[in-house]
Amino acid sequence: MPITLLRRERRFYELFDRQAGNVVAASRLLRTAFDDRIEAMPAHQAAIKDLEHAGDELTHEIIQTLHRTFITPFEREDIYALSSGLDDVLDYIDEIAETIILYGITDISAAAKSMAGLIVEAAVQIQGAVSKLESKSGVSEHGIEVHRIENVGDTESRRAIGELFRGGYDAVAIIKLKDFYTLLEDSLDRCEDVANVIEGIIIKNA
Repeated sequence: MPITLLRRERRFYELFDRQAGNVVAASRLLRTAFDDRIEAMPAHQAAIKDLEHAGDELTHEIIQTLHRTFITPFEREDIYALSSGLDDVLDYIDEIAETIILYGITDISAAAKSMAGLIVEAAVQIQGAVSKLESKSGVSEHGIEVHRIENVGDTESRRAIGELFRGGYDAVAIIKLKDFYTLLEDSLDRCEDVANVIEGIIIKNA
């Protein structure tokens, strides 16, 4: 294969590595924000927004590279799916931070902090899987771990939402916090979707 094509194939792996790094960085910022003073949330949200914007630019670059590339390292539909999935996780993390400010949530519960920690864990596993896409070795262990983390997140979310209906919260607070927990759970679901895309790529290219 000509050197120019090899370089262009490598470009996809490099771009996905960078995007996975953005996801990890954003998830860690979110988890840190949950432990900080609520007054500091706008600053944390702005930092997450910067990463989300950087992610949008990377997504655009991946698609542009795809349009310019005749031979791709794996199927075009999978490049689209992986790019979209990573971008969606970033969008969810950004939306979680925005929702805290929009809804005026002033107390981050232990359950929410736990789920934010799970998002970090899932993001780190995705980054590990993405880093091994080119070699195709050792990817499955990361996918298995993401599925485990997502299952734990489902349990945490159900427990937290159930607690809302046991008294102590007014109707408006219940609606706001239920939306908040659902966003946390949805972000973990999207991490699992990304893991599934990666697993599918490995199976198709085995």
